[in-house]
Amino acid sequence: MNAANAAASGTAHGAVGVGYARCSTDEQDVVVQTEQLLAPGVPADRIYIDRGFSGTTRRNRGGLDQALAAVWPASVFTVTKFDRFARNMAEANQILTDLSDRGVLFGLGGSVYDSARP
Repeated sequence: MNAANAAASGTAHGAVGVGYARCSTDEQDVVVQTEQLLAPGVPADRIYIDRGFSGTTRRNRGGLDQALAAVWPASVFTVTKFDRFARNMAEANQILTDLSDRGVLFGLGGSVYDSARP
């Protein structure tokens, strides 16, 4: 669902609740990802970050675990790029199914998706 559809369905683009950023190395800067999460309205204190994780699965990614625990029904879990939160399709499906089951929307870049809508 894009921002216009989100607003029309009662889920305003400003309803973004939680953001997640991941960088592959400790040296990489997450400033760009953070700015991209702030742009649609994710509060700075609700952005969770993992540093130094490259090619790993969800295991031991504390920032992702914290972000997923911090969402609530009708909130939006937002990432800047698909590969920032999942390393493969099975992992993405697991996370997105869990979010959907909990009534949480998924934000990717500037778009918000509601799995209950086509």
